[in-house]
Amino acid sequence: MTGTHHVEVKNRDAVFKFDLYRNITIVRGDSGTGKTTLYEMIADYTRLKEASGVNISCDKPCVALTDIDWKNQLKHLKDSIVFIDEGAEFLKTKEFAGAIKHTDNYYVIFNRESLHDLPYSVEEIYEIKASGKYHSFKKIFKHNAKHVYYKEKAPKSLKYDTLLTEDSKSGYQFYQHYFENRAIVCFTSGSNAAIFKWLKEHEKQKIFVIADGAAFGAEIDRIMKMRSFPNIRLCLPESFEWLILKSGIISSVDMTKVDDPGDYIDSAEHFSWEQFFERFLIDITVNTPFQYTKKAINPVYLGKVNAEKIIKEIYIE
Repeated sequence: MTGTHHVEVKNRDAVFKFDLYRNITIVRGDSGTGKTTLYEMIADYTRLKEASGVNISCDKPCVALTDIDWKNQLKHLKDSIVFIDEGAEFLKTKEFAGAIKHTDNYYVIFNRESLHDLPYSVEEIYEIKASGKYHSFKKIFKHNAKHVYYKEKAPKSLKYDTLLTEDSKSGYQFYQHYFENRAIVCFTSGSNAAIFKWLKEHEKQKIFVIADGAAFGAEIDRIMKMRSFPNIRLCLPESFEWLILKSGIISSVDMTKVDDPGDYIDSAEHFSWEQFFERFLIDITVNTPFQYTKKAINPVYLGKVNAEKIIKEIYIE
């Protein structure tokens, strides 16, 4: 499945309207905010169709996945929007993550806890907002124009002494080269999941974190709750490859696939958007001076002019 899909679910008591942009959408919120109501409306329609009193308007089938027989249900679901209620025991398992990895469905998951085996985007974490009987999805985490996340009470400017990235290959090599002989020291955590532990061990440092926002959804909560967060900035672009594509270095790039990639990223092929950007950059630069590999950064990207173009896509004071 590709693209954006508008969903309207309603009965005589409640109306829900929202858009889905990626293969995994997380919906959070306290009890009484509408999560259970929406799921039960979808579940009623799945079992009873029009006899349920629920009306669903969407260009794709909308179905509820139950806890008891989820594996068998999932085998028969194709090109559908699948809703999963919080508390489902299978949600936190690697088995579930593996089962949905190459499916062509979109998934809407109601869950208050982070799901570390699923690579979901910071951009696709929502809460339900209500105005009378009408409900919509609202993003929980907000960022500035350079994809930097910080608490409202944190100082607007911060003189960093450390840059931390989860990338241990080409991205890390790029930052290490760019900041060589400067006041910022670069480190790699090795993965998104290891960033929290690294930050806890270096809480007194002023740290600029760069990670793949396309797969950082499970990590952002616990990092933003850290007591030392005023000393931290989270910069979460889609991926390092996305930064290169956005920089304008490669003039042949089809920017519609970078600025509005949802119509091109098939959920059955790419579990998360950063996989698409990596493949796209590799494919368009093969056998050119800009040939990109994940393992080692091409020196053409380290030249002063090109490096500055990439750095301008992020925000480092």
